[in-house]
This record gives sequence, structure tokens and C-alpha cells, in this order.
Amino acid sequence: MDEILTRTIALACGIEHAFDVFTEKIDLWWPRGHRKHREGTLRIAGDVLIDRGPDGAEWTMAAITTIEPPSLLRLDWYPGSTGAPTAVEVRFTGDDRSTEIVVTHRPLPASNSIWPQRVEMFERGWSTVLPALKSFIEEA
Repeated sequence: MDEILTRTIALACGIEHAFDVFTEKIDLWWPRGHRKHREGTLRIAGDVLIDRGPDGAEWTMAAITTIEPPSLLRLDWYPGSTGAPTAVEVRFTGDDRSTEIVVTHRPLPASNSIWPQRVEMFERGWSTVLPALKSFIEEA
């Protein structure tokens, strides 16, 4: 199994808009089936991505390690194992008319041993999440 998972998608919108939608409107486009709480809300609060359940319980999906609008977002990603996060880099390139997003997902040292069992889940996840973003942006 590959040590690095990479997914790319092209969007028909400017880079700043793509970055803003990805980070500021994440609750509106992120698929419900790819959250801890199906009826919850997602939001970036400070340096974490929070999934808040209808009962008010909060779960940290990711810790933001780098944010450089509108081109880069790096996360320590917790879905799959809160004790062994993986690393996600979301890179935005483009201009005022089009944007390419490249997601690079890899194990961190603490998750190396369980990466082979988890990478298939991450592949399915990004194959659903990125098209949902594209649909939200291009059909709005």
C-alpha cells in the first residue's frame, strides 16, 4: 500500500473563493455521512476543526498546523484514531477563474503501523468529500 494518498480536483472558481468555502463554509458542503455526528455541525474554531453533535458534544476532527490563505491548509487528522493522527495537506493553486486542489494524506510516525488498515477508508472519504465540494461550489 502506498505511503502517501493524493487526490486532486479542479474547480471552476477563483482560488480565494475555493479556500474560503473549504474553510468557512465547511458545514454546508462536507457530506453528512463523513462526520462523527450525522446531524452535527462542522466549524473551524481557532486551530481545530470541530464536529458538534446535536446534544452539544464536541469532537475534534483535526488540529490545524498551518494555515496560509488562500493557498495552504495543513492538518493533523484524527478520524480513524484519536491517538494516532495522520497528516493532511490541502494545497490550492490557481487564479481568479479556476482552482486546483491537491490533498496529500500520509501517516505520521504514531500512525505508521495502522496506516495500511486505514488508508482505504481515507481513499473512500476523499473520493466523496472533494466531489461534494465541487458540487457545492459549481452548482450554487
